[in-house]
Amino acid sequence: MKKSKVSISSKFAALLLVIIALNGYAYYLILQNIYLQELKAQAQTVVGNVEAFGTWVAQGGRVWVKGKSSDSFLSQESFAQLDDSQEQVHFFSKNPALAQREFSEVVAKSSSPAKFRMTSQNVMNPVNAPDAFELTALGKVGATGVAEYTDFVGDDYRYAKAVYHNQSCIACHGDASKAPADVISRYGSQHGFGFKAGDLAGVISVTIPARRLYESIWSFVGIKELALILSSIVLALWFVRSALIVPIKRLTEAAHDISTGKDTLIDTEGIDVNTKNELHQLTLAISRMKNSTNIAIKKMREAKTAAVDILAKAKVAVAKAREDSQDK
Repeated sequence: MKKSKVSISSKFAALLLVIIALNGYAYYLILQNIYLQELKAQAQTVVGNVEAFGTWVAQGGRVWVKGKSSDSFLSQESFAQLDDSQEQVHFFSKNPALAQREFSEVVAKSSSPAKFRMTSQNVMNPVNAPDAFELTALGKVGATGVAEYTDFVGDDYRYAKAVYHNQSCIACHGDASKAPADVISRYGSQHGFGFKAGDLAGVISVTIPARRLYESIWSFVGIKELALILSSIVLALWFVRSALIVPIKRLTEAAHDISTGKDTLIDTEGIDVNTKNELHQLTLAISRMKNSTNIAIKKMREAKTAAVDILAKAKVAVAKAREDSQDK
């Protein structure tokens, strides 16, 4: 058997630290999965709201909004106010894509941490041109048909959801020769056309600031939590020392004393002979060994005494025999 100079308590402490490290890493992985799922759920909520807004606009074909003459528009209608100011009120039409883009610009300037935009490999408006992440997402969606693509870019969580043209989209994005005149007037006829219903229109791209996971962990692990963790470690070490190490050390010393013939006291009071406690079983076994050893030693001493007596009697008998032979 290979000898070890390391105590059981030291080995247990090392084992406990390994267990804590492994459990801590498992806890980290669980939190990481939860955190990623939460980020993804937030992004999916943003996409759902954007798609719902686009659907609402598409139900009427376009939405007309009041604004200034310099506002973004496809077509314009002006009406005289009914008061005495004689000023005209301007209304501008927005198709779903334009309304969603302008909505994204409003969100970008707001305090909302989540931002979104819509982009494609064949954009009608150059402002909507894809960035590096969105190009990768478009490539993945187009090549594999996946519905979603995610990645971390710097400190941001990026999410892209594939969007497909339906029949209502084809009025503006189908054959350029059949597109509305105001669309051609605003964007030209070179880009953003030639699609059919069911074709990949592009992606809705969402950006959410993502804290480092360890920062999130430390945000809800405080002094109380650390104190509980340290207390549990100290409690485990105390239990092992009091319930295992100290009793084993006492039994080791007792066994050593028995082996060297020293008298030692082994406390077995209150221990059931049918106990399931391994240390109690060991204590009873060493106690029995002590009793057996004491009996053996006693018998050896008795045998030694008897042998000495026999030897003494033999010597006396021999001496007497010699005396008798000399007298003759």
